[in-house]
Amino acid sequence: MINQEILKYLQTHIAQSAKRLEGHTKDSRGHTLFKRSVYIVLEKHIDAFRQGDTDPRMIIMPGLRGTGKTTLLAQLFLNLPNHGLSKFYVTVDEVVKRFDINLWDFFDHYEEILGEHLENLKEPLILFLDEIHYDSKWASFIKGIYDRTKKVMIVCTGSAALLLREQMNADIARRAIFVDIHPVNFSEYLLLKDHKPVIKGLSEDLKNAFLYSTSADQIYMEFKKQEEKVKDYWKDITLLEIQRFVKLGTLPFTIHFSNESLAIDYIGQMINKVIYTDIPQFAPFDFETLNKIEKILYLLSSDVGMSVKHLSGTIETKANLLHSILDALVKAGLLIRVLPYGGHFKQVRKPSKYLFVTPALRYYFLSSRDSVGVFNNYQGYLFEDIAGMYLSTILEKSGNSSLTYDVAEGGADFIITRADRKIVIEVGAGEKNIKQVIQTMNKINGNLGVILHSGKLDLDKKNNVVSVPWGQFLLI
Repeated sequence: MINQEILKYLQTHIAQSAKRLEGHTKDSRGHTLFKRSVYIVLEKHIDAFRQGDTDPRMIIMPGLRGTGKTTLLAQLFLNLPNHGLSKFYVTVDEVVKRFDINLWDFFDHYEEILGEHLENLKEPLILFLDEIHYDSKWASFIKGIYDRTKKVMIVCTGSAALLLREQMNADIARRAIFVDIHPVNFSEYLLLKDHKPVIKGLSEDLKNAFLYSTSADQIYMEFKKQEEKVKDYWKDITLLEIQRFVKLGTLPFTIHFSNESLAIDYIGQMINKVIYTDIPQFAPFDFETLNKIEKILYLLSSDVGMSVKHLSGTIETKANLLHSILDALVKAGLLIRVLPYGGHFKQVRKPSKYLFVTPALRYYFLSSRDSVGVFNNYQGYLFEDIAGMYLSTILEKSGNSSLTYDVAEGGADFIITRADRKIVIEVGAGEKNIKQVIQTMNKINGNLGVILHSGKLDLDKKNNVVSVPWGQFLLI
């Protein structure tokens, strides 16, 4: 049954979409925001569709709240011409909450506005669906549209990356393209903040050297080749910029805040929405359990290695429920789970390590714990989050790799396992410490070791360990 109120909403929404979205493409000073590198990837898929390619026609953009997904949709929408194709943007959570309907019913009304069914369209149509996970049957909807017509492309976002993948069947997974929207890296941070251009090819060269070198000596030599480019990039940047980036620079919406307290408040609001709005979409926790989540995150913020047993006793919650909560926090995109190194049996028995998906989240909780000297007192944990953020993103794109850690006392922070090598990594906020790397390399028969630190590029040939400065690693 057609609802006149929904039709009026659609007519107004279509007329005002461009103006409404324009606000998402400007900063607080009214300046046009730069486009992130992932924009180019998305634009290529859309251009291919406009030129007649029939696949891919489903692009799914999962990512944590605040990582700029809506801004990307707005930039893509506004960059498209107003002739030769149709385009439509809608925020799914607004539709679901306001009218208590699903996407199928909503698009019945959209077809009423168009005056024809989607399969009868003469021009291509691109649907931009923001926060699609608010409709629990979103996967069947986009599959249904995909099967009905080749004239429609769907570009959608969702705030729970792992959940979106779980809700898809094999047929959709085979046809859809996933473009994960990660927190901002250091080069993007300076591009968005100071309009500093990225050095073309540098990130790819450093990443390939880091991942594909077979010895510490090879990483050292490849990084040495790029040293002049790196120095040129850093010539007008102070090292204090790294501190600003680690604290609050990984989320696009906090980059332009001059008031740190205000930025922290906004992060708190974002976390609150994830806990009380996103997580209940897929985890049947009662209100009492949801109220415990912030305390769990608060406790994790000051202890990277806290065991589930200890955490369970502290918050007086059964271990199996705590495991479910931690799993939900990973699915919601707030935490990264790093498994212990070893076979499946060992990974089940030994504790996982939980890092924040961006150090900005940890900094939010630490700021409420210690108002003075937060960064200096907890920089080791914050830098471990940065390393985890970078490494998980890199490995996600390279495939056939795993990221684990050495659970033994004094063990290394990370172990990258690839088909032909094991890279042992130790994170240091200050000067290098080689002991943990050597201990873990000997234990697992590692191929090479890497220390991330605040010093200079250096090589220990005897132990096959390379020390990489943060100034270079952050440009990967």
